[in-house]
Amino acid sequence: MPPRPLSFRLLGLVLLGLVLCAGTSQAGKLSPLAPSPNWSHLDGYQRTITRGDFTRMINGVYSPDGDFWKYAQIDDQKVTIFSDLAKAEPLFTLHFATSESACAPRPYAYKTQATSSDPSRPLKGIRIALDPGHIGGDWAQLEGRYFKLGDDPPVEEAHLAMVTCDLLADRLEADGADIVWAKHGYEPVTDLRPDSLHREAIAALALRPDTTKKISDEMAIQRMIDNEAALLFYRVAEIRARAEVVNKEHPDLTICVHYNADDWGDPNHPTLIGNSRLVIFVNGAYEKSELAFDDMKYDLLRKLLDRDAPQEEKGCALVGQEMLDTLKYPAESYVGGYFARHVTDVPSVFARNLMASRLYHGPVIYCEGPYMNARDAYYRIIAGDYLGQRVIHGQSYPSIYRDYASSVEKGVLKYFGR
Repeated sequence: MPPRPLSFRLLGLVLLGLVLCAGTSQAGKLSPLAPSPNWSHLDGYQRTITRGDFTRMINGVYSPDGDFWKYAQIDDQKVTIFSDLAKAEPLFTLHFATSESACAPRPYAYKTQATSSDPSRPLKGIRIALDPGHIGGDWAQLEGRYFKLGDDPPVEEAHLAMVTCDLLADRLEADGADIVWAKHGYEPVTDLRPDSLHREAIAALALRPDTTKKISDEMAIQRMIDNEAALLFYRVAEIRARAEVVNKEHPDLTICVHYNADDWGDPNHPTLIGNSRLVIFVNGAYEKSELAFDDMKYDLLRKLLDRDAPQEEKGCALVGQEMLDTLKYPAESYVGGYFARHVTDVPSVFARNLMASRLYHGPVIYCEGPYMNARDAYYRIIAGDYLGQRVIHGQSYPSIYRDYASSVEKGVLKYFGR
């Protein structure tokens, strides 16, 4: 769809808005499309945690750089969260339990142990949400998760994730689990579309201090706004809509399934790289810039107070090790990466603040499978799903989709104690 032209009057307003907003105070701001947090929802967590446990999870998982404390004031009885660095605008005060034995029960308890007496259905009574990454279909190229090499079948991440999730769902249902879907098929969950998000795109651009340096002419501004609106559609609105679906179902565990990739250049003439790597994420490692948003402070506290971190580390370690053992690709490495921190003894498990793992209530296992454009995975990917073994480039392989699904299932069974 061609971009809608901006009138010169609107262009002037956009320029003025970007300049003014870029220099405004950061206090009380929300991330793009985020609703204002209802902090009273956290009152149910009063006195459910000790100061020691709270501090350990902040320092060890959620804010290892210590930036959280720039917005918090703590003593033995309570911690107060502020909107601003000056600590003049309080948002919420959490009161601590005096000891572990004095901790009040949490508002909602997620099952972390299977109780089924049926050995053929060990996950009976467990609810698991599956979130196949990306939208796909007519939206795959807009998302930038699509490429095609010569006469080979196209590679579309949403399709790969959906095939894997369907196989995983069959396995988990056979194990007795109740499956709920964040999204199934190739249509967006959100009702919003890029053309309806131009105002929000302008507001999002205004939050970036370097935005005004990029402004050159009307067409450049239009492209910038169109690109931002598209990002808000598939990267923000879509995930927020899925979170609403998942959170209504109260799953005991949510599994996000993705395939990874390196830069492939022109989608019509993609570049294949040498090797795949595997990575799996727990929610954590919030950056300084993210903690400036009040909604992210709220989401961090919700994850912490639900005690998601220990369960996510356990689940990601178990699933991550199974993926390494089954798929036989090495672990990802974020040497010098400021946005991800290694956790657990499994080399592929990292803490990172991803929107899905932040917004989905309860423990989340966020899997990134093989690289779509790596030679050691690409040819298995385009071979599609199949039973048994198939010779690919002179070597016999099972379906990469079945290997992926099988490894996740094995880790999930161990997570719930089977």
